[in-house]
Amino acid sequence: MPFTFSIQSKVNADKQALWQHVTQMQNVNYELLPIVRMTYPADRAALNGADVPLHTPLFTSVLLLFSIIPIDLHHLAFDKIDDGNAFYENSTTLTHKYWKHTRTLTATDGGTWVKDEVTFQPRLPLLGHLFLPVYKQVFAHRHRRLTKLFQY
Repeated sequence: MPFTFSIQSKVNADKQALWQHVTQMQNVNYELLPIVRMTYPADRAALNGADVPLHTPLFTSVLLLFSIIPIDLHHLAFDKIDDGNAFYENSTTLTHKYWKHTRTLTATDGGTWVKDEVTFQPRLPLLGHLFLPVYKQVFAHRHRRLTKLFQY
């Protein structure tokens, strides 16, 4: 059984500047910290559309709770990258048959709307009921960090 949720926030930043920010792995980690951190190879520090192969794992990330405790392996893959507008992640993990994360950026007066949509299916179905509220909180945290970073 798949689980799904979405969250949207207005960020006070130009869409292109925000796109450059959200496609850098160090900035993904900025959003996630101090809850979790993703490892990544140095040659994949930026997720530029032209350089990312689609439908195949880009790399395997160790997810580290509080930056130290390994909790999962995330095989990061993308179905599509609409450069400057959206990415469509379609990954697997040790705990999930699939993890689909879409992030879209939409320009608006005075900033950019950032929308994250997540659908996941745990390998053990009952875990989804435990993971769903945790993931909602993690993404709310990500949006708070991102919004705060671009306050002016």
